[in-house]
Amino acid sequence: MNTFMEKIRFSGLPEQQVELAAKETGYDFSGVDNTQAANGGLFGLRYDNFTVPLVKAVQEQQIVIEKLNNRIDKLEKALSELLQAKDLKIEAKLE
Repeated sequence: MNTFMEKIRFSGLPEQQVELAAKETGYDFSGVDNTQAANGGLFGLRYDNFTVPLVKAVQEQQIVIEKLNNRIDKLEKALSELLQAKDLKIEAKLE
């Protein structure tokens, strides 16, 4: 027998996966509401509790991106200098 809730198509994050990911990373996340699940009810997510961790994650990623961009710039400069030095050596041999 299908209940009303079983007939509704919900969209959002899989609550159980969110809870598992939080546990695996050791993060005490208050955004998972599993109080009703113990009694056969549904899990729930408090989406407003995602804001702070998401902002922090984006900030941390931005730091990594900036470091990688700086590294790329240095590597491109070094490569350019090596190619220029190689071209000078080739020109010197041709003269």
